[in-house]
Amino acid sequence: MIFKMKKILLLICVFSFSAFGEFNSIVAVVNGDLVTFDQISANIKSNHTKTQKLVLVNQQVDLILQLQKIKQLGIAPKTTTIDSILNNIASNNNLSSIQLQSLPQFNEIVSNVKRRLSLEGLRQFVIEKLNIKITEAEITKQLSKTPNRSNKLDPQIRIAQIAISSIDQADSLLQSKDNLIKSFLINLNKKINIGGSFSALAKLHSQDASYKNGGKSEWLEVSTLPKVFQQNIKDLSMNELSQPFKIEQVWRIVKIIDKRSVDNYLIKLKAKLVRQKESAYFNDWVKKLRKEAYIEIFDNKL
Repeated sequence: MIFKMKKILLLICVFSFSAFGEFNSIVAVVNGDLVTFDQISANIKSNHTKTQKLVLVNQQVDLILQLQKIKQLGIAPKTTTIDSILNNIASNNNLSSIQLQSLPQFNEIVSNVKRRLSLEGLRQFVIEKLNIKITEAEITKQLSKTPNRSNKLDPQIRIAQIAISSIDQADSLLQSKDNLIKSFLINLNKKINIGGSFSALAKLHSQDASYKNGGKSEWLEVSTLPKVFQQNIKDLSMNELSQPFKIEQVWRIVKIIDKRSVDNYLIKLKAKLVRQKESAYFNDWVKKLRKEAYIEIFDNKL
C-alpha cells in the first residue's frame, strides 16, 4: 500500500511538471528526481536504436542515484581542492584565475568540478574498507595475455629530506634568501652528522608535507626525479647526507634510507587488477542502490 502511494505521488509529480514543459521530455523518474530527454540528447546519434538510448537513460539513472547518495551522506569536496582544479583549468587554457571567473560558463565549470569531485569522493567512501588481494593465479593469467617482454628492473629509493623554501630575513637583511637558507641547512647538516636526530629536525624545520613523517618519503622511481635531484644523490651512500641543493624555489638536504629494484610492469599490472576489482565492487554497489530505489523508465518516449 505504501509503495503504491509513493508511486502515485511520483506520478503526480511527473504530471505536474508537464504543465510547465512538454511531457514527452520526461524519460524516467528516480525516487523524486526526473530524467529528461535533454539530459541525454547530446549523446544520442541519429542512427541510435531504442536499446542504445535506453543505455544512456540508465547511465543517467545511475548518476542520479549516486548524486542522491552523495547528498544523503553529506559528501562535499574541500574548497582548496576545488580551487586547485580551477587554477589548473585556467593554466591549461592560458587564462588567469580572474579571466576564468569572468567567463559566462564559469558557474557551470565550478558545478561540474564539484560534481566530479563528489562522485570520486563517493567512490572512495564505498571502496575505502576493501582489502583487495591479488593472487598469483590472477597475475599469471594477466601476464599470459600481456607478457612483459623487457623484464627490466627499475631502481627505486626512499629518502628522508629537510626542505625549505622560505626563511625569516629580519635579522640578516644583508644576505639573500638563498644564502640564508643554504647556511641554515649547512648548520642542520652539521648537527645531524654529530648525532642530532634527522627526524626531529625535519619535523621542526622542514616545509615539505613529509615533515609529519620525519621527512621520509614513499618509494620514488629514480628515473622520474628531476635531473638536479639525481645528480645530488647519485654518489651518496646509504644514510649519507647530501649538501644543500636547490630545485626551483626549494632548498633541501637529502639522505637515502632504502633502495630496491622493481619490475614496474608487474607493479602496474597489479594496480590494474586492483582497479578492476574496485570498479566491479562499486558497480555492484550501484546495482544495489537501483534495487532499493523507485525507478520508472518511460521507454515509449524514446
